[in-house]
Amino acid sequence: MNARGARARRAWMALGIVAALAAAAAGCGDKEPDRADVIPTEADRNLNHTEADSLRAMMATHGVTRDEYWSEQGGVVASDRFEVWYSQRRVKVLEAMAVLKLMDEERVKAEKVFGRVPQERVVVVCAPSLEVYRSATGRDWWHYSLIKGDTISIQTPMLLFTRGLLAVAAQREYDEWAVGKLAAGRAPRWVTEGMASYLSNERPVLEDQRKEYAKDPLRMEPEEIEKALQKDNDRLPVRKATYNAYLMVNQLVEKHGMPAVASFVVALGEEPDANAAAQRAFGTSYDAVLADARGWPEPPAPVVAPAPKS
Repeated sequence: MNARGARARRAWMALGIVAALAAAAAGCGDKEPDRADVIPTEADRNLNHTEADSLRAMMATHGVTRDEYWSEQGGVVASDRFEVWYSQRRVKVLEAMAVLKLMDEERVKAEKVFGRVPQERVVVVCAPSLEVYRSATGRDWWHYSLIKGDTISIQTPMLLFTRGLLAVAAQREYDEWAVGKLAAGRAPRWVTEGMASYLSNERPVLEDQRKEYAKDPLRMEPEEIEKALQKDNDRLPVRKATYNAYLMVNQLVEKHGMPAVASFVVALGEEPDANAAAQRAFGTSYDAVLADARGWPEPPAPVVAPAPKS
């Protein structure tokens, strides 16, 4: 195996993809995909003319300088900012390029919000199936990805696309990575998660997910939010906490404006503690900022369709 092939193999091994590279899965709706949702793997093929032309245009727009593929290891598309790995089947380069495009567009938006973005290159590894994603990351279908350092191990792009989540997922995970880096890992989880949800326009998804816990009170105490988001292993508490975090950030933006909220994120990475960061960004204490954030008005209750009669 040549050096390039060895590098590709190392990238997949980093995600834990060894024996299941040929598997593929897809689901419909925001529910756990089951065996009925699995789509047979398409035979490998070259891109047709329309696909190739679209791919070349996207690569030029987003500064792709590397496009390589190995039949036994998969491939990679990369720019100065992103390196996206995909599994076997040359046609999957379109999925990888879609992820790079979405993240690069979000990078441009984030740079306008914060005045700067982290300069490290983000490595994105696209899992070939839900089964491989679960095995490699220890996460289940309701998590978009696992972020470790500068590597984002994301669910199968086509699986996210069929659930209507690819754009939100790719952009949100970039935002979460960027906020975490700008705040030097010192932001409370509600800030990191809430900013990622706000910047990626995840609100419609969070509102739809609320139907799962519609009978429970929506509002959570700050300690509950942090605990749920830190543990990150129980779907309904995590989804409720994420919606709370979004509403808190949205409330701060409504009251103070996005420049102040963005300044708070950056200050968290530069000041000794959250209180100093709050003083710098808002001219008040962190406790006062937290109280402001928790002043969000109650959203309308979700409309839950009655269960079908048996």
